[in-house]
Amino acid sequence: MRFDFLKKFWNKKKPAKIRLIGNDLDQNKLNTNKPVHITAELLNNLERTNGIEELVTQQDFYEVLKIDKAIVYLLVNWSGPELVSRYCVYQALKELGTEGTPSFKIDCSDQSKEYIVDWLEKQKKGDIHFYYGGWGETLFLHKGNITDYISNPAKLGLSQTKEKLSNWKTFVSH
Repeated sequence: MRFDFLKKFWNKKKPAKIRLIGNDLDQNKLNTNKPVHITAELLNNLERTNGIEELVTQQDFYEVLKIDKAIVYLLVNWSGPELVSRYCVYQALKELGTEGTPSFKIDCSDQSKEYIVDWLEKQKKGDIHFYYGGWGETLFLHKGNITDYISNPAKLGLSQTKEKLSNWKTFVSH
């Protein structure tokens, strides 16, 4: 694959770092005046803290579609913007708490999960088409259907991602 070199880079013992300063990302969107160092270790810790489970198989994915509500994050290991999006979503979940809403991730790095693409196509609403393109797409599911989504959490920023997650949780609990 053309992105194999990134897998090797990401899996090295010394975690990759992305330093977000100045114009790299609006600091107001991350709610901090300090640079944020996004490392594999930081993301793994947030993932464990939030109880985010990885959906590895097609069967795992279809089982999640049977539950009442869930948050599903589509990650890829070859995209810098996705890494920032993952931080925004995971940090927002940490600050909000999961409150009975399970969170899952699906690694779409190899771009071979046709069942995800097929399901996303079936979820289209009017002229809104769902896809995964390496932006850290985050899906809010209610009874197996997408009720809301964030196409690029990094662009939205931490505070707006947190607000959207909070609003979705409130909507689903009624």
